[in-house]
Amino acid sequence: MSWGVYWMFYRCPDCGKKFKSGADTITEAAFGRCPACGAEGKLVGESGGVCPPDAMDYEDTAD
Repeated sequence: MSWGVYWMFYRCPDCGKKFKSGADTITEAAFGRCPACGAEGKLVGESGGVCPPDAMDYEDTAD
């Protein structure tokens, strides 16, 4: 049985973009990095912990 992707929600400290990275991509160089400017994002929540109240507004960075 699969429970789906474990999401980590980020906000870019440089450009303010909201995005999420799946834990299944943690070994990739782009993990936790802003898809718009490449800056390292600030973790604001996790799907297994405290999700942000506006979780649906975060861009999915999965290919």
